Amino acid sequence: MAATEQRPLKVLNAALATSLRDFNAAARHLQAMGVRLLQIKPTENRLVISPEDGERLQGKRLTEGYQRHASAGSDRITVLFEGVTLEWRRPISYRDLQTTIH
Repeated sequence: MAATEQRPLKVLNAALATSLRDFNAAARHLQAMGVRLLQIKPTENRLVISPEDGERLQGKRLTEGYQRHASAGSDRITVLFEGVTLEWRRPISYRDLQTTIH
C-alpha cells in the first residue's frame, strides 16, 4: 500500500538544474549591466529586453548570432547571450525610412 515515510520531492533533474542555474546567471549579469528585463521565460530559455538595451549589447559585441523576423508592425530580433536567447521588438515606423522623394 502507501509508504508511510516521506521522501523529499525532487522536481529538477541534473540537466534542468544546470540549465536554470545558467539562465539565472545570465539574467543577473544583464541586470548588473543595467539591462531591464521585460519578460523572464525560464522554460523557453528566453529573456525579453528593450530595443535600446539589445542594440547596446550588440554594439559592445556581447551577443552571438542575429535573427530578424519581420512582421507588419515590428521586427522581432533574437540573439544569444551566455547561452540564453534575448528577444526584443523594434517597431517599424515611416520615420525610420529615409526620404527618397526629390
